[in-house]
Amino acid sequence: MEEQLILVSPKDRQTGVASKMEVHHQGLRHRAFSILLFDSQGRMLMQQRALGKYHSGGLWTNTCCGHPRPGERTAAAALRRLQEEMGTTCKLQKVASMLYYEQMSNQLIEHEFDHVFAGLSQLDPVANPEEVESWEWLSLEEITERIEQTPEQFTIWFRRMFEQFGTGGVRQWFEAARDASAARSMPDAFGKNARSLWAVPPLYCPAPFRIDTALAEAVEDRLMPWIKEVGIFAGQLEKVRAMGFGRFAMLCHTDTHDPDRLLLSAQCIAALFAVDDYYCDDERTGSEPRLVGPRLSLALAALEPAHLPSRFRCGLDQALNSDPVLVALRAYMDRVQAFASSVQVARVRHEIIAMFVTMTAEAAWRLEGLTPPIWEYLAQRQTNSFLPCMSLIDVIGGYELPAHIYSAPAVRRVTTLAASATIVANDLYSAHKENQTAIGDFNLPLLLAREHNCTPRQAMIKCAHVHDEIVHLYEAAEQAVLPDASPLLQRFLTGIKSWVSGSLEWHRHSGRYHG
Repeated sequence: MEEQLILVSPKDRQTGVASKMEVHHQGLRHRAFSILLFDSQGRMLMQQRALGKYHSGGLWTNTCCGHPRPGERTAAAALRRLQEEMGTTCKLQKVASMLYYEQMSNQLIEHEFDHVFAGLSQLDPVANPEEVESWEWLSLEEITERIEQTPEQFTIWFRRMFEQFGTGGVRQWFEAARDASAARSMPDAFGKNARSLWAVPPLYCPAPFRIDTALAEAVEDRLMPWIKEVGIFAGQLEKVRAMGFGRFAMLCHTDTHDPDRLLLSAQCIAALFAVDDYYCDDERTGSEPRLVGPRLSLALAALEPAHLPSRFRCGLDQALNSDPVLVALRAYMDRVQAFASSVQVARVRHEIIAMFVTMTAEAAWRLEGLTPPIWEYLAQRQTNSFLPCMSLIDVIGGYELPAHIYSAPAVRRVTTLAASATIVANDLYSAHKENQTAIGDFNLPLLLAREHNCTPRQAMIKCAHVHDEIVHLYEAAEQAVLPDASPLLQRFLTGIKSWVSGSLEWHRHSGRYHG
């Protein structure tokens, strides 16, 4: 009987089964997997497909590819196929997924929801000659050069992989496999000291679109005088520069190279972190839970002018000008108005105000000694997130996504899932700091540790799983929107993906979490 493949929706939900030939002749969307094995130096095990293969015979590709059988778990199928084709096995970790549709030269069509797995191996394969013509360990640089010089020698899905994720993204898969292997071989490494208890496990995420140190420094050089002028983080300029808000802007907003536009993003995150530190989380910088509501209520007048009779104006002006946090918020909104339409300004303001509401709720939890259930915390965290920063994606890019598209439920699902993923990553990287005395005591790892009565290490792993699950939901939501997306919406969706990947890269290295 001919091999049966699993047909799937754009979200990878099974919709049926069909024969392999029917699938490839009709271009039916189906579930597949790709395996990339690396050695300890980061070289990838490449496979040349057997010449007799009914498609793509003789072409070079990644270590192993295949399809799960009906009823078979994809991860189990990947291990099975790795043994069948390459005569080897190792621990595999899912690192990405991609949905693609490509016409092949012999009138066959590849239309796959492809799950990408990575692993670390020091063994040469024992290849099955019916499946594999040859094999070779190659560095990523060698692979990239060969694809550029002779693309026709590589399978279409392998070329698509490098086009979509880039050499840097594939290198991150190697790093994730290497880190996971190291964690398995040293099971007690997390418990050696207080910081390592809260070490962040490898996280599933798209690779950063751009790393441009010179551009990041250009943004930092513009940001530091502004921070000094508005007065936030007084006496901490060196520490603030180490946080890398300019690098954050460079990583997240990759559809512009203009440092003045990127400065807007850096000003946004600096001002909002000042709100968080001075008003909400850190008692060492003046945070008091009972004052969070009144302070954020006054901050509304920094976001949008409060139109008072003249005799009351003096008191408001004095309050707005005497608090560096409010000065920063007003200065930030002034810059937003310099780049954005009135509709975009209203959107930016709305996202910040919604975040203020959830910050007030968190303060009430502290005052009343309440511990929210995980579901309530995650629902709150979707809004108490980076949504205010993400509302700048089209503003900084120099275009405007119409309001009815920005607010469309399917688009909003993509945006809010991306925001949830980035804020759960923030919880992971903040966990060690927030476990200290006098700093806010609500983040997902701490809540998971309490709810499951588990160790910090176990809680961090559970939190990483939540993060990865949300990223997969985000990717599925994006894939559901993309087929009918206008060019403008496609640009915005690319901006969201750039934001998700750039934010995680920033968290990995920022002095705010690693100082």
